[in-house]
Amino acid sequence: MSRLLQAMTAVAVWPGRVIGWLLLPLILFVCLGVLAAQLGLNRLAGWQANLPLLGTGITSNTLLDLQWSAFALIVLFGGVLAYKDRVHVNVDFLSARFSSRTRAWVDLVGDILFLLPFCAVVVWFGTRFAMTSFNAGEASTYGGLRDYWIVKACIPLAFLLLGVAALARIVATLGALWRQRAQSGETK
Repeated sequence: MSRLLQAMTAVAVWPGRVIGWLLLPLILFVCLGVLAAQLGLNRLAGWQANLPLLGTGITSNTLLDLQWSAFALIVLFGGVLAYKDRVHVNVDFLSARFSSRTRAWVDLVGDILFLLPFCAVVVWFGTRFAMTSFNAGEASTYGGLRDYWIVKACIPLAFLLLGVAALARIVATLGALWRQRAQSGETK
């Protein structure tokens, strides 16, 4: 069971590990955007084919949209990784005073009552949000990115992966609490 939970978590955090490398292109997009603005350039490159996301060229607005999109993907998928590594936002000044068993119960209740339902809501509505964008052919109105649905589809995907990581942690926490209970029963 432990191997299955580790595999589920590894699959859930894999995109975060890969997308974390978008930080380097993000820096490039910011630098190029600033340089283009200082030089008064708008259209930086163009071609005949209509490429996904980029359309027929790169403008300074495309760079701005790429910055926001890269940042959003880093946050979305990095959040799953942060959750797995337990470096997400936590009320440390309270949890530091709890025993490991109490912390496990707080995590379990929080994951079941708050995190999983929130993930389900975001996956449900996020999928509809992305589908609406796809069906409308939503794109930047000022010469930026095209096919916004690609980035918007990452919202429900990231929360689906967060839900998978949460399920794995819930099962692992239940197992740990069960083992603690069994061990304390054996010692009495």
